[in-house]
Amino acid sequence: MYPLGHLALGYLAVVALARVRDWEFRYPHGLTLALLAVGTQLPDLIDKPLAYAGVLPNGRSLAHSLLILTPVVFLGGRYLTHKGYGTEARVLAVAIGSHIVGDSYLLVFRQEWRELGFLLWPVVPGLQYPGDNVAPWVRILNAGFDSPQLQFQYLLFAGAVAIWLVSVYRRRQRRAAT
Repeated sequence: MYPLGHLALGYLAVVALARVRDWEFRYPHGLTLALLAVGTQLPDLIDKPLAYAGVLPNGRSLAHSLLILTPVVFLGGRYLTHKGYGTEARVLAVAIGSHIVGDSYLLVFRQEWRELGFLLWPVVPGLQYPGDNVAPWVRILNAGFDSPQLQFQYLLFAGAVAIWLVSVYRRRQRRAAT
């Protein structure tokens, strides 16, 4: 999944969970929105540059591994909650989790189990992806805008932006009424 797709999926996941779980907010804004944006990109911000530099075996290893992410997110969430940032911890955890879902869902649907090995890195050795030797920003430009996977991500992003715009409009209406 590409950055806009990750951002959209994370935003929609947080909005849905905020409604279902009755969080303190309906739509993320301010700090929670910033943490959501960072969290949805974090695994790629760590893995892609390190793979491009030759430090990691590929662009889906360290920060994409459930063996690494699960304890880090759990301990980080506990720490943030202890410091009074429970909402922020939940948003960050959902954002990071949505990134992993975004990178995995097609592989599950296609039953490409070997490709899912990155979830258990370093126990399962990482695959070499053809794009690992290409700078991340070049890969985005070379992806083409007519692939069905990218079109789905653009639709997801458009939906997330529409929901965000409605939330901004409603928040401004509430402020004007008071």
